[in-house]
Amino acid sequence: MKENIVIKYRHTILFYLLATLIPWIFWFAASYVSHHVVYSENVWTAPLLGLAGLCFPMVLTIVLVSRHQDLRKDFLGRFLNLSFCKWQYYLTACLLMPASILCAMAISLLFGYSSSQFIITGHYTFTSGVFPVWFLLILAPTLEELAWHGYGTDCLRSRMSLFKTSMLFAAYWAVWHFPLAGYQRLLPC
Repeated sequence: MKENIVIKYRHTILFYLLATLIPWIFWFAASYVSHHVVYSENVWTAPLLGLAGLCFPMVLTIVLVSRHQDLRKDFLGRFLNLSFCKWQYYLTACLLMPASILCAMAISLLFGYSSSQFIITGHYTFTSGVFPVWFLLILAPTLEELAWHGYGTDCLRSRMSLFKTSMLFAAYWAVWHFPLAGYQRLLPC
């Protein structure tokens, strides 16, 4: 990314205000629905509300980027530039999550869990609502990364140093997920 393009990411307050409020509205609604009788009547309501909240920052990024040719070119250039010299990063990105999950499963053996968790059964062993967990483990970080690195961190970077941007964004990202804590049946615990 060229340094001078960062100054064109100007809508910091608009981006973070909407990227917080709209997902939170969807997620608090999903949390409410997941705890009440309505959920048993239609099991798709809460997961679809949650998915809408997850997708909104990416939609917002596309809207804000699509309005300016320079930003559109920068956005597409970063995400569609699959150069061969970066193969180790692509490999790491693809293997890090499965390797982490396998390590966590291996550690769980030390706590008495069954080794049968390593057997591929042909069906989902646990889900998050109506979605298989693998779907969410791939979709959520992909959409989040495209949104946050497509507009969110750049608009912060246009105003502050890389260190301050990183620290502020880390705090924001942790708080952004807060409403998900109230969502019943989100995690297999």
